[in-house]
Amino acid sequence: MLMLHISDIHFKHGEIGYDDDPNRGLRDDLVHDVRHMRTRLGSPGMILLSGDIAYAGRKDEYDFAYSWLLNDLCPAAGCEIENVLSIPGNHDVDLKAEDNPAFEAARRDLRATKPADVDRKLVKWLHDPFASQILFGPLENYNRHFAAKLLCPIGPYNVRGKDGKVVENVSKPYVRRDVELNDGSALRIWGFNSVLVSDLSDAENTMLVDPAAAQITRADGVAHLVMCHHPFNWIKNRVPFQERMEGVVQVQLFGHEHTERVDEHRYFVRVRAGALQPDRDAPGWRPGYNWIDASVDEVEGRRKLRVKVWARAHEVDHFTPVFDRNQNEAHENLIDLPAWQRPRQPARIERNEDEMAEAVPQAMELLPMVEPPKPVTVRSVATKIFRLREPEQRRLIAQMKLDETGDNDLKDYEVAIAAVRRAARRGDLGELDREIDAILADEGR
Repeated sequence: MLMLHISDIHFKHGEIGYDDDPNRGLRDDLVHDVRHMRTRLGSPGMILLSGDIAYAGRKDEYDFAYSWLLNDLCPAAGCEIENVLSIPGNHDVDLKAEDNPAFEAARRDLRATKPADVDRKLVKWLHDPFASQILFGPLENYNRHFAAKLLCPIGPYNVRGKDGKVVENVSKPYVRRDVELNDGSALRIWGFNSVLVSDLSDAENTMLVDPAAAQITRADGVAHLVMCHHPFNWIKNRVPFQERMEGVVQVQLFGHEHTERVDEHRYFVRVRAGALQPDRDAPGWRPGYNWIDASVDEVEGRRKLRVKVWARAHEVDHFTPVFDRNQNEAHENLIDLPAWQRPRQPARIERNEDEMAEAVPQAMELLPMVEPPKPVTVRSVATKIFRLREPEQRRLIAQMKLDETGDNDLKDYEVAIAAVRRAARRGDLGELDREIDAILADEGR
């Protein structure tokens, strides 16, 4: 599984959209390098964004970011936009939204809690329908205008409606996606939120990560990759998180600190992304990003996860390799994996309903000269439904009877995601996809 890893893009209001945007040429250099690396390595199956998409958590910054992904980066990489996975960073927090007495009190209370007690307190906050809204409120722009379109919004475990009843939410405090490796086993990609509390006073040892990050469990035929914006030294409740990461997680990706680094260990690889668009006034300004490949090999009769990292750094008008200590372009590591045999009847890797796809009709197999249609999946339809205006979404959802009691207590983007998932469960995903296409065609979009 080949992946593109980018962090700290920092799309900034007042710069984006103008010809004199100081990072416009840099992004062009990146797209050019992605095309070049694609000819060498192939197209990535996933694009991983480890936070700080925006600079100040503004709507226009996310609109620009999504458009850049859709029209520039994804085509250059040969990767569909539904295969982009994102987590937030501190710059994705809307500072205006968090300038509120409730948010200030929450940050003060949680940051004053002893490290050993933080996880217990956070669990209470995350599971309470009212208290949890305080933690996720400052990420509303990130969720609404960016992450929801990629089917990876983050939020509380549930919400409570006006009638006081709990309504199951469409999101969780983390994101997760399974992808298949070359031997039929799975790479489970996790994205954890380290900005449950964040403001201008952020400093090392003050950030809090979702307690679920310390509870990753082993599974047969599954290797783990975890993405978190803040490195361990920034996280107050890092001890159980770091212990679990080093015990069961083979690939660990971080952002925030704007220096590229690949730490190679016997049981895991830890990659610091660098920043695609770091502050130009910062010392040692050097934009960077990574290509990462994970595959399973058998070495002397034992299963190994082979992880290759091609770190790329910017030089004047192009990107160049960041070599390992032996002057190899690819940082290569072999990590022990438990014994596992692919079932005789290949079992579908564990997926949540977002991986569901409508089967391609068998008749298509009789037309070898015709390229088979792209599978209709929950992710592809969810990405497409957000191209409709909100009134169009609601009319279509009502027309197909994909709405349910309690939807009025969800946000508009949550209603859209819930409707797509219901269509998949009912076997109506293909029909929903065709209806969306018809609306877009009528509008010339």
